Amino acid sequence: MEAGDAEAAVLPVENSVAGVVQEVSDQLWAHPGLAVVQEHISPIRHHLLSRGEGPVRRALSHPQALAQCARWLADHQITPVPVHDTAGAAREIAERGGPADGAIASRAAADRYHLQVVAADIADQPSNRTRFLVVRRGPQAVPGSGPAKLALGLVAEHRPGGLAQVLQVFASNEVNLTRLDSRPVPQQPFNYRFYVDAELADVQQLPALVAALTSATAELRLFGAYPLPPAGV
Repeated sequence: MEAGDAEAAVLPVENSVAGVVQEVSDQLWAHPGLAVVQEHISPIRHHLLSRGEGPVRRALSHPQALAQCARWLADHQITPVPVHDTAGAAREIAERGGPADGAIASRAAADRYHLQVVAADIADQPSNRTRFLVVRRGPQAVPGSGPAKLALGLVAEHRPGGLAQVLQVFASNEVNLTRLDSRPVPQQPFNYRFYVDAELADVQQLPALVAALTSATAELRLFGAYPLPPAGV
């Protein structure tokens, strides 16, 4: 993730089939000048693209897209090949792909790079969805009132009950956790950082919650507080 000159970035953070995109959370931790201001959940449609020169035996795509189509690829005896992103995979096939090479990407990528759609809608789960975060540079823009969703990173105290104390802060403040996962801390073997998504009934709870979490953690980062998306979106 580079700061560049863009006013905002839209980053995939979680998929309903393949799970969390951990690299995005790591980059939010590494770039404290960024703020999460919104989320968007979008249906994902994966297609197998090729130049149409022969049966596809290798499929290039982002690791998340390959994971979301893993069973379909295995059933069709196609070898998954991870690359940086889906559109980049399509471009790679268009520019340098062999007769047996394909890409998993969108129909828009097929149109852009003049590839054929060999097979449409190949994701293993028809309900495949990805949650995206809208990230901007600058200070946090906390909503003035109403329900809110939080994106947080934290390091618990490295002692017995350290994480339990953090979880108790959320419980005692009646905060609904919607995601909790861990990542190794670089250069600190077997120490872990935790990423949390949570829902607040009222954003006015936020100052007291942050104060309590600060007291209960070794390190705390608030990546963003933004209006809670409508239920079912």
